[in-house]
Amino acid sequence: MINLAEEMRGVKSVAISGHIRPDGDCVGACLAVYNYIREQYPDVEAQVYLDPIPQVFSFLKGADEICLVRDREKKYDLFMGLDSGDKQRLGESLCYFETAGRTLCIDHHISNQGYAGKNYIVPEASSTSELVFGILEEEKISREVAEALYVGIVHDTGVFQYSCTSPATMETAGKLMGKGIDFTRIIDDTFY
Repeated sequence: MINLAEEMRGVKSVAISGHIRPDGDCVGACLAVYNYIREQYPDVEAQVYLDPIPQVFSFLKGADEICLVRDREKKYDLFMGLDSGDKQRLGESLCYFETAGRTLCIDHHISNQGYAGKNYIVPEASSTSELVFGILEEEKISREVAEALYVGIVHDTGVFQYSCTSPATMETAGKLMGKGIDFTRIIDDTFY
């Protein structure tokens, strides 16, 4: 288990990225971490890099701030790879992974062999978004961060019907619902 507060010590810049062709869990986990860092660490330069995301996720806070890789010379103190089973699946953002001061991977894919300097890989988890929930300070999770995490969990569990759904998944979803998210709209608009 990791703690984001510990990982952020001394960090002035952070790049966040996920796998190519991002799905709901990838988008949700990346935007949740991005928004949480922007809210809780306003002095840290944070940027999220993803391939173009599906339009159904554009309502999430920060979706309009996702960047494509342009300045390949940019260096970050910390690179966070989320929901990516290996570093090649980071796509264009691999250049930032390769030059970052420290690297962190948070993932739930059983195939992940631990490509970062520090790895938090739990194959039994329903989603990377469920893992991200566990590394944040629950009382500091805003409604916008909760929305992103809920999107990720809903998409990787097939709206809680896949076998990866556990009691812990349902407990996490309940806590996110308690943050005031419009969970029925999220499911209707992004999954169905």
